[in-house]
Amino acid sequence: MFFASATVYAENDKAFFWQVDSAKATVYLMGSIHFADKSFYPLRKEIEDVFKKSDTLVVELDINKIDHHAYNRLLVEKGIYKDGSTIKDAISEETWVQLEQRLEQLKISYHDIKSYKPGILVLTLTAMQVMQMGFDPGLGIDAHFLNKAASDVPAKKVIELETLEQQVNLFLNIPNGNLLLKESLYSLDESELMMADMVRYWKTGDTEKMNKLLFEDVLNEYPAFTKIYDSLIYQRNQQMVSKIDEMLKRQGNYFVVVGSGHLIGEKGIVNALKEKGYEVERR
Repeated sequence: MFFASATVYAENDKAFFWQVDSAKATVYLMGSIHFADKSFYPLRKEIEDVFKKSDTLVVELDINKIDHHAYNRLLVEKGIYKDGSTIKDAISEETWVQLEQRLEQLKISYHDIKSYKPGILVLTLTAMQVMQMGFDPGLGIDAHFLNKAASDVPAKKVIELETLEQQVNLFLNIPNGNLLLKESLYSLDESELMMADMVRYWKTGDTEKMNKLLFEDVLNEYPAFTKIYDSLIYQRNQQMVSKIDEMLKRQGNYFVVVGSGHLIGEKGIVNALKEKGYEVERR
């Protein structure tokens, strides 16, 4: 009975899904949760049907084609201190106390991460925390569609909006590494509740509550985070909008999957496309 009801619920999930039309093309915008579980599936039939008829899948990054040797080289070249400095030297005493506690909870040795720069450490700790909660990047919405695109005959074309190096550089060039790590450690303390809320808002399609959770609440508590969000989210939104605008001026049906946070809010992709005069329909 539990599995039957879970299946019905998944099929009725509203999710974050829009359609954008131009005279030549149609772009479908799918908001991803990058770490998910089996309760997200099956997706609504309408979403899967639209994907089948799309010519091209567009993602932030094709995670199935990541060269892990290249990623590790990037981390060694740019993501760790090489002058004898440690993460403890780069952060405040308050943040250091929080970090010590989090490492103990995650059973991570300080020795293993002491050379990591703040942005890379945030990525590492966040991924480990979410996976310990039972969420899997292999079950993320982007991974789901990438696997489907690869199994199509012929395989569906895949376009990346960003490169691995660009994404790594985002976290390496954070304006305030101490603030990012401090806020992230605070968020990890609330992670089970936050993740439960995020999943619920995604499944019910509640963009207002998702925007409040991801942006408004954080910026109210940490106004200085505006610069970090500008780098991590808003500037990338503008770049993605430019590329989607180019797609809408060409022929074809494009199925675009990006993190849900990129789509919502005043500075989100959906609003930016409306401001450009495109017809954007929530589906």
